Amino acid sequence: MSAIQSDSRERGVEPSEGRAPAPPPGRRRGATVQGRYIPYILILPAIVALVGVMGYPLLRVILLAFQNVNSYLRLAVPSLDRWIGFQGFTRVLSDAQFWHVVWRTFLFTFEVVTLSVALGLVFALLLNRVSRWAKIFVSTVLMFVWAIPALVTGTVFRWLFAGIGGVIDYICYLLGGSGMKNHDWFANANEGLYVVVAAAVVWGALPFLVLGLNAAMTQVPRELVEAARVDGANPVQSFRHVILPIIRPFLLLCTSLSFIWDFQVFTQIWSLRQNAPEPGYWTVGVYLYEEGFTSSHYSTSSVISVAMILLMLAVLVAYIRQVVKIGGQG
Repeated sequence: MSAIQSDSRERGVEPSEGRAPAPPPGRRRGATVQGRYIPYILILPAIVALVGVMGYPLLRVILLAFQNVNSYLRLAVPSLDRWIGFQGFTRVLSDAQFWHVVWRTFLFTFEVVTLSVALGLVFALLLNRVSRWAKIFVSTVLMFVWAIPALVTGTVFRWLFAGIGGVIDYICYLLGGSGMKNHDWFANANEGLYVVVAAAVVWGALPFLVLGLNAAMTQVPRELVEAARVDGANPVQSFRHVILPIIRPFLLLCTSLSFIWDFQVFTQIWSLRQNAPEPGYWTVGVYLYEEGFTSSHYSTSSVISVAMILLMLAVLVAYIRQVVKIGGQG
């Protein structure tokens, strides 16, 4: 045996007894499952589709913002176009109506996002306290609500808040509001926008928030909640100090997405006002449509679109940072 070992050492071969097998040679890295380029290859079709669908329209919007194409004739005959630089931005940013619309949009978005997230948290907490069958039933109903198009939701809420024969007027009348019978909710634009339109938008946003927040709450370890209860914490304190810190990343994402969606609300307003919203109902989305399609001010609407993107940029950056942060934690 010793002679065999000596012969192996002379030929530069170590005996394998008592030693681990030599590691396999390094695999070639590249466009393989083990390679670092595979994520980029998998996401490439989505990038190509996104650029193909949105690339040209976005480029066209930016180019129109620096041109004077404020009539259908100039759009139909490109030779009439002329470049005006930043004159379009100066004209829009110096318009008082534009800033009134922006301020109204921010107020409406703040109201709707606050109500949506608050009600979503409350209903998600209640959903954790009901039986399994009740939870399945409520989740199914929420999914059906989420599947209803926004145009249909706006039409239904127009019937509910109708001045003659409206269900909401009748309920308010039964509750003692004698002056609410045949009340016109849309006569005052502030009441129509911040009550009726807000209710329609919140109704459509609740399914996503309730189901998403409820799913996030299921990730909270029961041991932490029980330990807080043993230490004397009441339900509010348990939610604030135990549940809320754990679901905070998803809550921030929900809030950011809700702001992005609600800031550009259009369909509910358009449906509730029967395709002709008054100026008091104009948010940025409606104002953009009125300028671009109703008045054929294509360059002006392009400037408004660019300004709308810039206004939302801060929220978009916060949303992307949270996505990256959560991805890094995962």
